[in-house]
Amino acid sequence: MLKKDILSVINKVYPKIAKHYGSNAKVELYNNIYERLSGIKEMDGEESPHAEYDWNNNKIYIYTTQMENEEQIIRSLIHECVHSIQNKELFDTYYNMDMCYNTHPYEIEARYEEENWKNYK
Repeated sequence: MLKKDILSVINKVYPKIAKHYGSNAKVELYNNIYERLSGIKEMDGEESPHAEYDWNNNKIYIYTTQMENEEQIIRSLIHECVHSIQNKELFDTYYNMDMCYNTHPYEIEARYEEENWKNYK
């Protein structure tokens, strides 16, 4: 998807998602995680997540090269928005207990909420 089309979806649905979950996280777009972390435009690497929540800056990063359709954008926004209202210390504690992504209670909750993506279409 083109960046402008991704931004159009975000502008249409994110205010509703943020209001529903009570989040005030801001959304930023990057090609991928390598571009965001390096600060170098068009920087590339082997793998990149679809999106990410930054607890320190209260921002949701959407990685445009990973967005293939409207559903994926909405699911990513919901998933990261849910993280923005979760407790950071508890989130880290679960991972420190050697829980993996599939068994982490906060990840399970975020994936569960993604199933509501059609509500924001």
